[in-house]
Order: sequence, then structure tokens, then C-alpha cells
Amino acid sequence: MTPSARLGIALVGLAALLCSCGGNGLEGQGREVAPTPRKLTVWLDADGVDAETAARLADAGVDRLAVRRGAILLGDAAPVVRLLPSPPVEGTLPVGVVLEVRGLATGGGGDAAAAVWSALEADFGEALPAELILDLPELGPAATGFVTRLGHSSGLAVIPVLTVAQLDSEAGRELADACHRCIVPVSGVQPEDLRGLEELGTQRLDVRLASARELGVKVRVAAALRPRTDPEVGGWAADVDGLTVPENADLKRASVLDRSFVVHRPLSWAGRSFRPGETIAVAWVDVARLGLFFAESHRTVLPEIAGWDLVTLPPAGANLGLDREELLSYLLGDGPGPEVAVSLVRDGRLLTVRMTNPGIFRSAVTSIGNWLQVELDDGSLVPTSAGDFDGVSLGTVRGGEWRPNPPGAPDAARWVETYIAPGESLATGSIRLPSNRSRVRVRYQVQLSDGSAVRGVVD
Repeated sequence: MTPSARLGIALVGLAALLCSCGGNGLEGQGREVAPTPRKLTVWLDADGVDAETAARLADAGVDRLAVRRGAILLGDAAPVVRLLPSPPVEGTLPVGVVLEVRGLATGGGGDAAAAVWSALEADFGEALPAELILDLPELGPAATGFVTRLGHSSGLAVIPVLTVAQLDSEAGRELADACHRCIVPVSGVQPEDLRGLEELGTQRLDVRLASARELGVKVRVAAALRPRTDPEVGGWAADVDGLTVPENADLKRASVLDRSFVVHRPLSWAGRSFRPGETIAVAWVDVARLGLFFAESHRTVLPEIAGWDLVTLPPAGANLGLDREELLSYLLGDGPGPEVAVSLVRDGRLLTVRMTNPGIFRSAVTSIGNWLQVELDDGSLVPTSAGDFDGVSLGTVRGGEWRPNPPGAPDAARWVETYIAPGESLATGSIRLPSNRSRVRVRYQVQLSDGSAVRGVVD
């Protein structure tokens, strides 16, 4: 089932719940108001999008695109509109325009709106955007007048981006109430793409959006998809597969971000060179974490969630956390877990086991959660090496649970892998069995970043 279909089912349940609570109908007339259909908007970077990708996004349930076009500078003097070149956007999806607005804290109120729209209209020509999204780092008494008058002047939907802290402020509440809707960043690790992410705590989404619920405004929740690194590297960074090789770096859970890698030898990663002893900290969003973002919004009944904004479309190719193909496939209903294929090759008393992830989804980065386990019904085994895996340990499964370093002869061995990349294939070293008739059972687990796991057994 695609996310679009899942969203449709969620809407049916939401509508029923709202109707049972009376909705927003007129008192005494029994009138029921259905919730607004939720829309999925994907923001683009300066590269835009080609017709083929736009068509795939539409097929995956994306309703709109959005592009950043620059900034509006307000003040005591005439407003200044600084526009970036419009990125190439092909296809038939409606396209909104994102503009940063500065100067609202000191002036530039509603009187500036007509002049701003005149400048914007001259650039847009007949190709008017589907909506204007205003990113407002500063709020003040002039904010509500400017935004509402810009809507009147343009005839377009004008939607402010407000952080959770702004939404709780007097100026933010007034603006959201006047616009009846807003976009609120609630998920992600890259504050350069969405303001306010570093302010977020661990409260539930409905609690964070309490001001919107009290005002009765509709909210589009936004997630920043781009990863974050310290030190910074270019673009979306690279897949962490090379960092998880034990010879290259040590994985550390203690980190200024999600995970850190302490480099062992001269290493090139994500277009940057690192020396032994340097630390690379990383934080990312993958499809499993994106699933948590969607799932929490489904559980939120009030305020009304009007849609989702994903910022921005990932580039194609192997990236840190998420690439374009993964996002498109996930929106079409695939994932989030990797596919796992296990094959056994026996040669007399010698056994080799191969575990392959033929799909495009990836595992979590973990020192213990990804493993392949070989068990014997009787006797003991001897693994010759870790093979392609990061490590191997001996244990026993007597009693039904894995226990490492048994006091007696081991009847099981577990191979661990810090990270299983899309398309990765791993083979154990040769395993010596008691006899060529020894019965073998193989178990595996691949951990996901949302806490779930892909598990299986091969006899």
C-alpha cells in the first residue's frame, strides 16, 4: 500500500472522529465539516527537477513542488526584492515559491505588500506560482498586516513558515490566526534547511502544536531531509559505508550528532580528506525515520494536519541517510527495511553463508543490531574468520537465546556488520562443522533506525 493510500485511510478515520466530536459545524444545524485533504509538497534545490522525475513524484502521491526564489527585505525605505534564478522545473505538478522575509521586526508592514507583489508579478509573468510560502525569521507588529495584504494583492495562497517557538509567541499566534494556516518545521537534523529544528524537544507533536490547536488553524508539518556533518562537507555527504569499515574508523555512540567515527588511517570521504585521529560526526534522516514523521502526524487529530512538506528532494546516487530512489520507492509503498537474501554453500564439513541486500533500502548504523547467526542442533562449530563481516563471536543457543562466550564448546557463531548498504553482499569465512551431515540453522537480523528490525530464519 502506498503512503498516499495509507494517508487516505487515515483521513477517513480522522473525518469520522471529527464528525463524532461535532466538527466545526454551525450550532443547531447538524452541519458537518470534513477535514481538508492532506497534501504532500516536496521542496526542490537549485537543480530543479526533470520531467521524468516530476512524473514519478506525481505517481508517488506528491501534490505540489516548491522552489526557493530569494528574499524580501523590508524596512523604513522602499522594500527590496532579491530573486534568485528560477530553477528548471518540468512536468505538470503545481509549483509554489518560497521567499525569506526580513525586516518585519522593525517596519515594512502592510503598506509594502503592494510594492512587493508588483516586483514579484513582473518576474512571474503569466506563470504565477501555486502559492507563496514566506519564511519569517523575524516577527513583529507588522508581520500580520504584510502577509495578509500580500495575499490580497496577489490573489494567491500565502502561507507563513513558523517555528514551534514562534507559533507560541503573541506575534506568531496572531499571524497564524489571520492566515488560518501555517507550515511548522517539526522533524529533521539540518537547521540550515528549516529553522527551529534545534529547539525541538521530545514532546509529542500535538503538544508542540498546542497553540495551533487552540487557534483552530491548519498546519502543514515540515521535515528537513538533508543530513548534517561535523565538520561540514559538501552537498548531501556520502554513504557511511566506507566509515563503518573497522580498518578505516571506530564507531562511537557518544557524539555531538547521531554517531561519530574516529579515523584510523588517511581517508577521503564526501570529497574531503581526513587524517588519523580526526573525528567525523554525522546525523541523518532515512526512510525509517521519515516513517516516524508520517506516523506521528497520522496520530495527531488536533490541530488538523493539512499536509506534509519534505525539504528538499534528495539527489540521485548514494548519499548519507537518503537518496532520491529510496524516497520515491518509499512514497510508492516499498521499504523501509532492506531486503535480505541468504544462501548456504556446503563442501563436506565446510560451510559458507552469504547474506545479501539486493534492494535499495539500508540498515541502521549499529555495533550490535545487524547480525547473521549460524546454529547447530548438535556438536560444535569452528568459524575460520569474519569473512566480509566486521566481526564474529562464538556462542551458544542452548535454552533458546543467544549467549556469547559459552563455558563449553560453542554450538553457534554470530557475524556482525555495523552497516548494511543498499546492494551489499557479505560472506562469512569458512565454518568447520562436526560432520557433512550436521544440521545447520541460520538466523539473521537487520536493525532499522526507527527501532524495528528485519528478521528471518533459514534451515
